[in-house]
Amino acid sequence: MIKQLKDSGEIVQAVGECGVRVARVGRPGATGYVVEPDSLPFTAPMLESALEDLPEAGMVIVTRRPVEPDVHSRALELGVCVDTFGGFNRAITFFDDISDYVHPEEAYFRKRMSSTRAVASVSRRGHRAWELQRINGLRSLTVVTHDRYELTDEGFSGILDQYPILDIDALVITNPSAQDFGKRVVTSAREANVPLYRLDDFASKIRDRWT
Repeated sequence: MIKQLKDSGEIVQAVGECGVRVARVGRPGATGYVVEPDSLPFTAPMLESALEDLPEAGMVIVTRRPVEPDVHSRALELGVCVDTFGGFNRAITFFDDISDYVHPEEAYFRKRMSSTRAVASVSRRGHRAWELQRINGLRSLTVVTHDRYELTDEGFSGILDQYPILDIDALVITNPSAQDFGKRVVTSAREANVPLYRLDDFASKIRDRWT
C-alpha cells in the first residue's frame, strides 16, 4: 500500500505496525490504519482496538475482508471513517479531514432515497450496504448498491460474498447508464432470493410492502 501511494507521487511513511501517514501540501497530514486481509469479519471491538493503537487515524482501511454490520455505526460514534484503499486515495485527494470522507455513490444514493420521501433514514451497514428505515410502518430494508455499468453473474456472486452476515432485500444498480440484466445473473438472483433493480425502478417501489 505504501509503495502504491509513493508510486502515485504521495509523500508517505509507515506509522507503527499498521499505520500509514500521508503528508499533503497546504492540507493537514492524513493518517490511516490498515487492517490485515482475512476471511474473518472485522468487528466493532477490533475497530476500537485499532484506534487505541493509532488514535490519530482518520480512516480505518479495510480491503479484502468482510466487515460486521455494526462497525460503521460505531465508527460514526468514534468520529472515524471505515472504507477501502480506494476510498483512502480519494479522501486524501479531496478531503481536508479524511474522517469526513463520503464515497460519491453513497452521497448519490442518500440523496435519491431522501427524495422519495418514503425513507426516514439511511444507515451504513457495509462498504456499500445500507439499511433504509421507511415511514408509515413499513419495515426497514437492507440493500446493497453497485455502481458499475454491467453486472455479471460472477460479479453478483462476489458482491453477496462481501456481506455474509446481512439478510439482503435487494441489490440496486446506481449507475444511470445501466441496462437490463443478463439471463444468468437474473437466474442467480432468483435462486439467492435477492431481487435486482436499477435505481429508478427501486425508488419507484420504495413505498411497497416487502415480502
